[in-house]
Amino acid sequence: MQQPDNHDNIAKAQMLLATRRFLKLDEWLLSQMRGWQNQNEANNTYGLVMHPDTLFSKDESATQRLEILRDWAQQCPGSYHAHCLMGMFWHEQAWVIRRGNGPEHEVEDAQWLGAQLCCDYAVLSFLSAIACHPRPTHAFRHMMNLSGGFGEPYWLRALFAGQQPKPLHEQFNIQNSPVWEQGAAYLYAMGVAPATHWPQQLPAALQQTRRNDEDALDYWLRMAMSVRHSDVGSMESYLLFHSTFWGGSDEQQNEIIDGPLCAEFSEDERNQFRANALLDALGGEIADRDSPRAEQLQQRLTALLNQPLEPATRIALLNLAGTCIAYWQDDDRAGLQVYADLFAVSPQAMPGKFAALFISRAVLASEEQDGMPVLTSLLVRAINRADDALLTAFAAAAVQFGLYGLPCDTSLSSGLMDCAWSLMQQQKTTESVGKDLLVLAHDMAINDDIDATHFLMTEMARRGSALHTYELFFFYRNAWHQDVPESLHNDSNALDCVLSAARSGLVPAMFSAANALREGLGGEVDYQQAMHWYQRASEAGHPSADYWRASCALDLGSDAEKREAVEVSLPAILAQQNHPERFEAAYTLGMAWMQGVGTKKNKYIAWQLMNFVLELNPESEVARQAIIQLEGSLRARMSLWQDKRKVEGVDFTAPYRQSSAPQLPDASHEPQHVD
Repeated sequence: MQQPDNHDNIAKAQMLLATRRFLKLDEWLLSQMRGWQNQNEANNTYGLVMHPDTLFSKDESATQRLEILRDWAQQCPGSYHAHCLMGMFWHEQAWVIRRGNGPEHEVEDAQWLGAQLCCDYAVLSFLSAIACHPRPTHAFRHMMNLSGGFGEPYWLRALFAGQQPKPLHEQFNIQNSPVWEQGAAYLYAMGVAPATHWPQQLPAALQQTRRNDEDALDYWLRMAMSVRHSDVGSMESYLLFHSTFWGGSDEQQNEIIDGPLCAEFSEDERNQFRANALLDALGGEIADRDSPRAEQLQQRLTALLNQPLEPATRIALLNLAGTCIAYWQDDDRAGLQVYADLFAVSPQAMPGKFAALFISRAVLASEEQDGMPVLTSLLVRAINRADDALLTAFAAAAVQFGLYGLPCDTSLSSGLMDCAWSLMQQQKTTESVGKDLLVLAHDMAINDDIDATHFLMTEMARRGSALHTYELFFFYRNAWHQDVPESLHNDSNALDCVLSAARSGLVPAMFSAANALREGLGGEVDYQQAMHWYQRASEAGHPSADYWRASCALDLGSDAEKREAVEVSLPAILAQQNHPERFEAAYTLGMAWMQGVGTKKNKYIAWQLMNFVLELNPESEVARQAIIQLEGSLRARMSLWQDKRKVEGVDFTAPYRQSSAPQLPDASHEPQHVD
């Protein structure tokens, strides 16, 4: 937790940097560094201040930050802090390029190259910092972090091996290639050309210090610990690179914690490391119930919780443990007890979103009423904090009707709902929180709190949530998963809701609006509007809208629209092998040819299409019955033969089928009578 004077120290450092009083800033940082290095000042703020995100304003771009750091390094070439912060800046830029458009984004070769070019500059800066100070802990620590995340640059490995590193263009034949141009563009955008030539020797402090074949991660940790013994920050970073995310495991982390590398740390510090490893384990894939792994994790959790821990650590452990314990013990009560223990840590203790969803499900949907005090505590704290959109809206519905141990207060309910909506907009979580609120609404409905359920969805819809407006469409039609009282059934309201959600751009609502208009929900059938919304849904990417638009045209459209459906729309669907309605489109088209809707009747083409339907779905009874009708008598088979002559035996389904066409039944051996 930040100490009271941290804000003053941060403000002072920021002011000195912003006014470019670099000599004064260096002098002040060095004074702070001495106490931090010696670990004799409990409230020392050096570690907090020593980061670009602390020193710089959030409004300053990467280019502006780089310009200030380069100015500092030029004015004070011997400044350890200027070079170290420059290295940290370049390391962060490597991650910015690597992350690209987000965690789901596939990393391109040019991104890897751009990130590596940033790492080159980071390493050059850290080497300069190491040469400027006898105890460069931050430089060593960040060299370890960089090596763990991106690996050592080839030229640094060469220097440690006593070799002269080759320039970049000699080591790799990549310059002037598209990948090189795209990767280098990341640096050019900041006004910097890629570094291509390297130092010919290491700083004196690093020469002859690396053991043969010593791993980079181990080496840089050893160097950091040699200048700042029992450095918790360095060890935490080292252990992180042995976590599941980096290909390790919590078992691997615990082996390190219990081994000689951590022997100099206190038991409290080792317990913190163990807690971090356990958080890694509990936050990953949940171990199978009754497995040795599950038993081991429960034992480790129990042992740690019996030790003195920082409140934040204890809360984090209990937060992740709640749902795990409930699963492992197959007992919602056990999970609820974990969250009761969490609330007992401090009046401010709060679990995360998944805990809130579990508590709601366990107490309301699973009727574990003994857990009601846990739900009450959750909602009371949510009201006091009012910083979590999900819980704030949930609490608003509860106080509107005086549910779950809360008093009835309609005025407070309105304010909480406004606050929840504001948070959703500010945090850009309208869709994700909206979906979670629907889960809570279903839990409330299962608990027979249907009025509160209706209130929650209506208030969200009134404030602009298209998702809740769309959900009300099903609610008013009694098409919800839970029975809705007859007094709340209202087809007119349902139609208004689905049209409102459709106009808001919600694609499933566009499709449902078209279906509702087609069936005349709340009034008369509106064919033109139905076709409009089918088209909007199709253009927006709804996978089924094009089929239903074609079927609507066949049912209600003009002759021209029927012909378009038969000649264009349905065949286009048949041509798409992965279309979700391909089977239905084939059957509908077959019936159109069979009945002469939108085209001249031709039973031979209809027969081909029904066989095609069976090829797509051998279990289709309706297609089987249609085929029996088309070929089940001599007269029917004669009609098939006549219609086949009309189209000269052309296989209508040949462009769409994956196997040979079916053969027309032979009528030559049938009894000579007419049915």
